[in-house]
Amino acid sequence: MPVVFVLLGALIGAINLGHSFYLAANETLLDVGVFRDAGNALVNGDPLYDGFPTRSGFAFIYPPFAALLFVPLTWLPEVAMDIAWNTAIILAIFAVIGMACHRLGLERWWMWAIGLTGLSTLLDTVYMNLYYGQINVFLILLVAADVLGYTPKKIRGIGVGIAAGIKLTPAAYGVIFLVRKDWWSVARSAGFFALTALIGFALRPKESIYFWTEQFFATDRGGDVFYPPNQGVGGMLSRGLLSAGTVESLAPFILLTFALLSIFIAYRLEQRGRSVEALLVVVLGISLGAPIAVSHHWVGVILILPLIFAAREKNLRVLLAVAAGALISPSYTIIDESEAQVWAWPLWLNTNIIGLMGLTVFIAYLAVALQEPPHEERRSDAEGGADPGTGHGAAGPAAAEVDAEQARSGELDGRSHAQKGDR
Repeated sequence: MPVVFVLLGALIGAINLGHSFYLAANETLLDVGVFRDAGNALVNGDPLYDGFPTRSGFAFIYPPFAALLFVPLTWLPEVAMDIAWNTAIILAIFAVIGMACHRLGLERWWMWAIGLTGLSTLLDTVYMNLYYGQINVFLILLVAADVLGYTPKKIRGIGVGIAAGIKLTPAAYGVIFLVRKDWWSVARSAGFFALTALIGFALRPKESIYFWTEQFFATDRGGDVFYPPNQGVGGMLSRGLLSAGTVESLAPFILLTFALLSIFIAYRLEQRGRSVEALLVVVLGISLGAPIAVSHHWVGVILILPLIFAAREKNLRVLLAVAAGALISPSYTIIDESEAQVWAWPLWLNTNIIGLMGLTVFIAYLAVALQEPPHEERRSDAEGGADPGTGHGAAGPAAAEVDAEQARSGELDGRSHAQKGDR
């Protein structure tokens, strides 16, 4: 790990975090401002949905339980709150990347995490989370801690369950527990999710019923499908290829297709001990298959960064590096919403670069899943994969070297015992 890489990453991260502090001091971060309004509404007895006292004009689209978590945001002056929020985003990114680096077997994982966290602030998805003060990084932190084995085994599932209780989408990450046949973690995820719903019901019974019976099913609450930052497959199709109405009718098929493919790929990767890559595939499947997946929803793609250095296949590492470079570009900004359905081939490619690169990486992992695994991965298949919580089954070249060394060591030990037996 070159020290210059760590210093460069830290410098880039510090500059971009400083820029986010400037935004916090001079502009209200819109999304965290809505979260603060929700916390105030809960404390003051104001409505969370119909008649919600929003200062920005944006509605609150999360369940009542989430509003409870946002109450502490009301305890600080707004600028201090915005600065604290964006600082926490960077720390959460460091934690996610750090867990991935450690699980992948990268030596001095914490140094890798410092450098890659700084570089991650160049990605458009991270920048937009800082620009708006979004919550998605914290959700992927809860999920990653769970599925990569960093929550205690006795409560594993708590991260996915609580994240789903804040914003239902993370419930989809429960498929990773399913493909592992980790039934207790599946049950705990469902149990903790149910607990969040019960807490919300205890706080606001009528509004909880409204949210789970009406608001939850409003498919347009995240915006129009052809909104340019929507980089899911539905969004890409609606910008010139198909009408918005046609895409909306196809939405269940698109969602089901990516769900089934994600489950298959994750299963194959998990059987080979490649848990970080399985998580990345589900991140991509959710983002590509969702009706609305704007840039800041894609923040789980930060997992690409450590995999550039740790994925087993050289060609895959090259592709991930290219994808990371493409994910820097906010090219969807070159058209506005009124032009979103105007077809022009070069323009379509440019404005959908995030979605297209995500789709390319997803297809690459589908190809990996369909291939017959190498010898060392076949051994993992025969053993039924590896529990991420044990620290075994890492995906990277470094981990492969460790596995090979352990195998050689075991072979020598076996010979030694055999020789002693001969005596």
